[in-house]
Amino acid sequence: MDIKDPKTQKTIIVIVLLAAVVYFYFIAPFVPFGFRAQAARYGELRQEYDKLTSDLAKARQMVNDLPKLRKEYEELHAAWLMAKELLPEEKEVASLLSKVTIAGQQAGVKFTLFKPQPPKDGQYYTEYPVEVSVVGGFHEAAAFLSEIANLSRIVNVSKLKLVTFDKGQVEETVQAAFIASAYTLKRGAANVSP
Repeated sequence: MDIKDPKTQKTIIVIVLLAAVVYFYFIAPFVPFGFRAQAARYGELRQEYDKLTSDLAKARQMVNDLPKLRKEYEELHAAWLMAKELLPEEKEVASLLSKVTIAGQQAGVKFTLFKPQPPKDGQYYTEYPVEVSVVGGFHEAAAFLSEIANLSRIVNVSKLKLVTFDKGQVEETVQAAFIASAYTLKRGAANVSP
């Protein structure tokens, strides 16, 4: 091989240039358009593609579940409206307690005690307990408690004590003492509604 031969010189120059191109493209880490930079960019794009594909699959699953979720929402909303109907607002407590009084009068019992207690706060509601004591016949007292249970709003009867009388008036054979608790939604709880 003669180095002075122009063909040999051209071959050597081509080989050196090819080696330089191979080095700069495949091996050199500082070249922005080289194989390493492109491979790193490809890896980043592949990860992004995989993430977007996964997000798309989740979105498609959610779209497929949309009718089911709408049905659940409508059921929960209906339950919420029913609970909201059963729990009056604060301004309706007085009328609710007057309905309890009217129910007692219609049942034929006499009130011996009707004493409101301080309100008790719960997480979503406020409880308004009232200490009640009535006297009447057994059937009248039972009818009164039944009327309370059948009110359109929630009124809870607790700590019920029945005392019977052997002597006294015929109409007044039983004394029923209990705590009647009415409930209202808290103002902040009304914002939970959709």
